[in-house]
Amino acid sequence: MSSSSSSSPSGTAAVSPRGGALDMLRLMAALFVLVFHYGDEAPVALSSIHAFLSRGYLATDFFLLLSGFVLVKAYGKSILSGKVGYGQFMTKRLARVYPAHLITLFGLVIAVLGAGAIGHGISHPEHFRWSDIPGNILLLQSVGWGGDTWNIPSWTISALMACYLFFPWLWRAVHRIQSPVTALCLAVTVLLGANALSLLIVGQEQFNLPFNWGLGRTIPLFISGVALARFVEIARLSPRAANLTGVIGFLAFCLIGALNGPDMLSVLATMAVIVGCGAGKGERKWFGAEWGAKISFTLFLIHTITGAVWFDAVRPLLDRFNPSQPMQWVIWFGSVAFAIAAAAVFHELIDEPIQKRLNAWIKTRFARPVAAPAATAAEQV
Repeated sequence: MSSSSSSSPSGTAAVSPRGGALDMLRLMAALFVLVFHYGDEAPVALSSIHAFLSRGYLATDFFLLLSGFVLVKAYGKSILSGKVGYGQFMTKRLARVYPAHLITLFGLVIAVLGAGAIGHGISHPEHFRWSDIPGNILLLQSVGWGGDTWNIPSWTISALMACYLFFPWLWRAVHRIQSPVTALCLAVTVLLGANALSLLIVGQEQFNLPFNWGLGRTIPLFISGVALARFVEIARLSPRAANLTGVIGFLAFCLIGALNGPDMLSVLATMAVIVGCGAGKGERKWFGAEWGAKISFTLFLIHTITGAVWFDAVRPLLDRFNPSQPMQWVIWFGSVAFAIAAAAVFHELIDEPIQKRLNAWIKTRFARPVAAPAATAAEQV
């Protein structure tokens, strides 16, 4: 997404420098998702080391919550002022996610066809049903068409696109809130209510709903993220209070994880971390945060492919040489490094050039006409 921003006295977002805590959070969210998905390939399955590591789906919920928050930072002011209209906003959002999504899906199709051509069996063939290709192309995974097939993380893009459809109206409504207590209560109440409803209807917590309930999982988190952004705007926390909130949220998240506490408490702690990072004024930059934010989207999108390539390549070597467990851990961490490197290459050579071209086209397409100068008295005659 675009750059983050801090609050201004007028209550609207003011653009701040890139490379701050929010950017670091986006990278951490993508890495958290990656590690969870690679966990079963480790020498010792991560889920067997500690029970909390089997609940890595919370990483995706963190990503969805953060998405609503960051979107306000990126577009909130321009939407309220009318500088960015609905058509331009949706075009920008579609341009941001759709090309990389299609390229990744196309790459998977080529890989599956190539594997079949040389007689190489693919792992989990049930995830590569050809009948689900249209649903993936049209980003319909979150409504039940192909959510557990092909590039599985793209179901979140499907769900977020649905959220983008109503974001401008949602933000205008939430922006009317003038009390920080009300904004914070809205963020918490939406999650508590959605979770209670999920338990009543589906019999499980909202944060781990199956793919065909993707919208039910995503929309409450997205709304809460937007409400948190409004809270940060009007609460105007001091730097000390913001830092304290973020640190307490992080420590609480770690403690809840260590004790294998409820998902809801983990998500509430995550909200505190986001508030603490998002309430900062942006003076301090974090090393590598700006670069990490740039590759976080591609890392999230393509890590399942890079993981499949890496583990398919090293598995025969492991079977043949039977390395020691420390060496197996080195190889596993190599998969993480490989995924990060591949995401950086994808961003620099594919996604970024495409984005530059599309952004230039969007700027031209939605350029506002310059008003003609007023006619002089002589011209009027």
